[in-house]
Amino acid sequence: MHNFSIHRAHSDGAIPHNALTLKFAALHDKILHNFAGRGFHGFSSKHLPLKESLTHFLSGHFLFMEPLLKIAVCFHVESLNFPSYYVDNANHSHLQSAFLIFNWPTSKSGNCMKTLISSLQAANKVLLGLFLVAFLAACGGGGGGSNEPDLPLDSDGDGVPDSLDAFPNDPSETTDTDGDGVGDNGDAFPDDPDESVDTDEDGVGDNSDNCVDTANDDQTDSDANGEGDACDAMPEAYSAIGFFGDEGANGVSYTGQTARQVLQIELVDAMVGLTERPGEAAAIESELKFFITGDGADATPHNFTTKGGDPVIPGPTYGDISSGKNLDGKIAGGNGEGGGETGRLINGVFFGWNQGVDSDPLPIELVYQWIDELAANASDGVEPTISVDGAADPVAIGTPMISATGLHYRQLIQKFLSVAVNFSQGTNDYLRADFANMLGQEGTKAYSAGAHDFDEAFGYYGASRDINDYTDDEAAGKGGRAEYGNGYYDSNGDGLIDIRSEFVFGHAQNCAKRDRLKDANGEAFYDFSKTAADAFIIGRRILQNAEEAQELTAAEDAALQAQIEVASLAWETCIAATVIHYINDVIADMGDMVPPAYADLDNFTNLTKHWGEMKGFALGLQFSPVSPFRTAETIGGIDGTEALRRVLSLMGDAPVLADGSQGGVAPSGTAAEALAAYEAKLLEARDLMEEAYALNPDAVSIW
Repeated sequence: MHNFSIHRAHSDGAIPHNALTLKFAALHDKILHNFAGRGFHGFSSKHLPLKESLTHFLSGHFLFMEPLLKIAVCFHVESLNFPSYYVDNANHSHLQSAFLIFNWPTSKSGNCMKTLISSLQAANKVLLGLFLVAFLAACGGGGGGSNEPDLPLDSDGDGVPDSLDAFPNDPSETTDTDGDGVGDNGDAFPDDPDESVDTDEDGVGDNSDNCVDTANDDQTDSDANGEGDACDAMPEAYSAIGFFGDEGANGVSYTGQTARQVLQIELVDAMVGLTERPGEAAAIESELKFFITGDGADATPHNFTTKGGDPVIPGPTYGDISSGKNLDGKIAGGNGEGGGETGRLINGVFFGWNQGVDSDPLPIELVYQWIDELAANASDGVEPTISVDGAADPVAIGTPMISATGLHYRQLIQKFLSVAVNFSQGTNDYLRADFANMLGQEGTKAYSAGAHDFDEAFGYYGASRDINDYTDDEAAGKGGRAEYGNGYYDSNGDGLIDIRSEFVFGHAQNCAKRDRLKDANGEAFYDFSKTAADAFIIGRRILQNAEEAQELTAAEDAALQAQIEVASLAWETCIAATVIHYINDVIADMGDMVPPAYADLDNFTNLTKHWGEMKGFALGLQFSPVSPFRTAETIGGIDGTEALRRVLSLMGDAPVLADGSQGGVAPSGTAAEALAAYEAKLLEARDLMEEAYALNPDAVSIW
């Protein structure tokens, strides 16, 4: 006789109750009670899974009884999975794991019974018929009262008693893990009490999703207005509504910056047009300084023309673009007479050029020094010459723009003004405005004072408003589609090029030139143009929103400052990349020399041109407060600002010429040795810049 004891694991035991174990408890107690009444009794104490114990017991005595137990199950439950029932058996301790008693899903007892009976062998079916009456009696069938205990209340009939069902009247739900009132089966976030629905199925709950109906798992919200870019797209062009004007009024204006762009371009034309004019130094100085002071500019034709000959507006005068504009009033450090931007030198110091200046120089003083030297060159009646390999006689330089020591005044003046005025004003003035407190109307204009400052920074950068529609070649004026290929486009189709919005000037054009560099696979190394343009566009959208609401929230201000830093650094990195480009050009020019002579006249003029562009741009790297030369603790093992001083010092104040001289000073050794030493200095300067701006060394080596 088998000695078994069947019992339930209590709620404080290793395996917890669930509703179905409670239901089976009543059934199992009923069956065992009838078994005991028929002589099946005596049990022991070690845990053994119920199915294994019963099967073992039945297989030794009544092989047909397991199907009968299954019939009982079919009558009493719909689906069984009771790992919490155990049978103690001291002789079966090796059976350690609980498993399903009878585990096949059923919805109605009839289906369960049909499946069971069809699976029985014929002999078992006979035995089954003989035992059925006895079994029904064990289950409480036949007349009289029932011995089955009362089952717990289950209002929704889902097999979980109401006392354990978080949703007693909902058969589709039983559990609410996060306690948010939404059942786990219908909760998209069953462990998050703050979320339950994900309409767009992007993994972000509707309560925190900034685009509820549009999938955007990254939740990018560039303008920080609470609506993601996926459903509140940023504009592709630089634009804004002016909320102080008529409905839909244009809120963008930077005409003064356009006027200054044109003043610089026309100054270049004036320098290029210079010829030898003996005795006219004062007149030449006055002519060139007109573009700096702007005296009388309002009534002066600007004579601006496009590369393709397309007509431009506004005009014909500078005043028609914007009145009262000049360059000396906006150059870093002021106009030299106590006026202008006297506070725009970082730490109050300008450095990087020693020849001809005093101990406390200003950028405007350096500009005027170069203009004076150029005027002297063009009026002294002397034409400098150089030695060309294979030429019996010295060859005349042919232009007063270049000094005998190799200073290309046109390039130095043009490039330096572009950074000392445009870049300095953009990054160290207008983008540093207190935007949160400048949301009021600018005079009688349609825009706020803060928005106007931001526009002016964009104007100094020089991009057309639809710059993102240009390819790099087109923005650089290097070809492409016919209507774009000269660096401008008639966006509104009026047959005129509006230089206030449809032309690519200065630094924006320069960024596009650097973006044209491709790797061995034909892929661009960088996209400075789009990086800068997008940052300006997003920043302007943030200010438009703030202007409308008359509030710049902390989140919006943080987003705005982030875009300002992106724009400023992209702009500066374009300048740095251009300096590197010209370092490479100067090294190549020196490599073409036949010391102590030049390969030809172009060898000399190219050297001076490239050196002037290199040095003129490099001086401008000191004008931005977010420059890595200002923010990095060390570059090349030395303080960041000192690293920039080192770069400018390595370049010197003049190129090394074919005879080895620099700035009129003869070399201590051979010309070849002097050229090799200078090349090493330029490479050191290049390495410092590569580190400062974290540039790709492959790009640096071939720019």
